[in-house]
Amino acid sequence: MNENKSREMVKILKALANPVRLKMVASLYEKPKNVYVLAKELSLPYPLAYLHLDGLKKLGLVKEIREEKKVEGLPTVKYYAPSDFKIVLTPIEIHRLFKKKEEMK
Repeated sequence: MNENKSREMVKILKALANPVRLKMVASLYEKPKNVYVLAKELSLPYPLAYLHLDGLKKLGLVKEIREEKKVEGLPTVKYYAPSDFKIVLTPIEIHRLFKKKEEMK
């Protein structure tokens, strides 16, 4: 596993270690939603919900699936759904990750 892949795996695991982000992925699995609905559903302030959702999107765990123009002159409303991802973490993968780092010291 190269250094970039190991960093990416750590970022993804950190993101999914947050209960709010896990709840977001679970909620979006049920039905695509916009950030306003997610914020209300999870009792979060909109800016915090947006930050969590944006982090998931940047890591490729959530994707934007459509935009709707609700009212002329206002920004479009974007709807999100979870990406199709699978994480397999085995002892051998962890060993490879840390073995490479130790060899670099």
